[in-house]
Amino acid sequence: MTKYRILEIARLIPVLAVVIFWAVSCSGNRVSKTPFEEVKQAVAEASVSPSMQDGDDAAVRRLYGLDPADYEGVYLRWPLSNMDAEELLLIKLSDVSQGAAVKQAVVSRVDAQKKSFDGYGVTQFDLLENHCVIEVRGNYVLFVVGEDAEAVRQAFLSAL
Repeated sequence: MTKYRILEIARLIPVLAVVIFWAVSCSGNRVSKTPFEEVKQAVAEASVSPSMQDGDDAAVRRLYGLDPADYEGVYLRWPLSNMDAEELLLIKLSDVSQGAAVKQAVVSRVDAQKKSFDGYGVTQFDLLENHCVIEVRGNYVLFVVGEDAEAVRQAFLSAL
């Protein structure tokens, strides 16, 4: 390579770095302005399991150790029977900084459920292993376990 060619490439490196930084910044977790009720409705319509019931604030506290009053919106559907693993949790965060703590609470719930079903609840353990979605997008968190987990995830992403 000639000396001029090397200098030409060296000049392009900072430009390329700025473009990459800009692309990563723009594709990050943006705060959604979609009202909670709209996202909730989209997620609820995609989740068609008859073996789940609506959960209240006490259930959210008991299952996840989270206080619903700390968030803009919380929607929980959980199993009618403790022999099922299907579950859905949608949270609209008050601040995006809450996302990591909510995700950790969900991961802890999944781990507890796996321990509970390990060894005897083969079908339920499989749901937790292979049909489980934990998605943090800006000011929303979605957790779903069930055969329809990917469809619920797609409905969630489309609603945002």
